[in-house]
Amino acid sequence: ITHEVLLSSKKREKVISKTIELLNNYNLKGINIDFEHTKIEDRDLITQFVRELSAQAKANGKITSVDVTPQITNNVEKEPYNRKELAEVCDYVIVMAYDQHWASSEKAGSVAEYKWVESNINMLFRSIPKEKLILGVPFYSRIWTEENGKVKSSTISMDQSNKLLNEEDLMPKWDDVSKQDYVEYTEGNKTYKIWLEDSQSIKWKVSLVNKYNLAGVGSWRKG
Repeated sequence: ITHEVLLSSKKREKVISKTIELLNNYNLKGINIDFEHTKIEDRDLITQFVRELSAQAKANGKITSVDVTPQITNNVEKEPYNRKELAEVCDYVIVMAYDQHWASSEKAGSVAEYKWVESNINMLFRSIPKEKLILGVPFYSRIWTEENGKVKSSTISMDQSNKLLNEEDLMPKWDDVSKQDYVEYTEGNKTYKIWLEDSQSIKWKVSLVNKYNLAGVGSWRKG
């Protein structure tokens, strides 16, 4: 569906028109654009959509921001976003600096350890001006289950992790590499591991905003 909409100038125009209408009807300051799980060949179409929407938003006094993943390769043709061009056409670019280890990872680890976050934003300075770069931080962790050499995980909110710590009477230990509290416990043949996102881990990540004079910090939390 995303591909078909982006491919058609008429469909893009309709989406943009309806979006601007909503922004004005609800007197919103702006819009955050987040395309995920798209095809790499749609990269330039995403840029074109953001270019067209940003122009209309600006004409209506609205702000646009666009979300991008950390950069994996230096070759933009192998990336889902042209971050440099996106930064040129919108007001802010929010880097989703998390999912360092995620659902399909073969090894347990942090969602976003400090050094990993820092190295990723440093790479993005080549294409995104600091004054336009917003650091996206996670308000969730992953609880990893290791059993018989196999690893799986599920997301866990801050409230859920606090509840688990209390129920299991667990005492986290500070991991200075990830700049996070870490907890590990066993039940039967299963070993559970959590690199916790909490006030301390967020504090360390947010400190990067001031260290590099970024535009700000952002996050998403449903509910």
